[in-house]
Amino acid sequence: MECIQLTQTDRQLLLYDIFYGSQEVSYEDIAARLPIGKKMVQRDIKALTDAGLICVRYSRKDKAYIHTAPGPAFDESAKGKRYAHLAKLKRIGTLMTELYMERSYYEVSGDDYFSCKKCYYLLFPNANEKMRQRDFQQLNRIGYPISYDNMERRYHMWDGYVIREDFGVYLENGKLMRYVGGIYDLL
Repeated sequence: MECIQLTQTDRQLLLYDIFYGSQEVSYEDIAARLPIGKKMVQRDIKALTDAGLICVRYSRKDKAYIHTAPGPAFDESAKGKRYAHLAKLKRIGTLMTELYMERSYYEVSGDDYFSCKKCYYLLFPNANEKMRQRDFQQLNRIGYPISYDNMERRYHMWDGYVIREDFGVYLENGKLMRYVGGIYDLL
């Protein structure tokens, strides 16, 4: 089985995956899937909050992070590399929850087929092809598989959202690593 070293973006998106699937999230829930320290969790929560993906507060009573109202808002005051990183987090997080395609693609001919590629450009009309390819690659890295079938000349993507109890993430020599493929990806 192939292993990859996780980037900061990979780690933050996997943390977003945990928050997206739960109303409340304890540190133990996070640590069971992502072996990272509390300070890093707090920094990543701040990044996800600034990207407009989550809005949570820590409840001492429940010993967990709880979603709060009003909903999340993107930090427009960010500048330079920070702004670019937050925009990428927002874009990929949006894809994790809103990207879809027609499932009955055998019955739909050619241009009438609504693919995840078409959906991508509806969600992000100002994106270019290179950005889409990088974003699909990023989704593949975190277990949201998207592939192109040359025989059918169509994209295939994961089939819906499920809560994953294990991301296949582990520590090796102080680095976060992830098994790619198999049971650790959405199928």
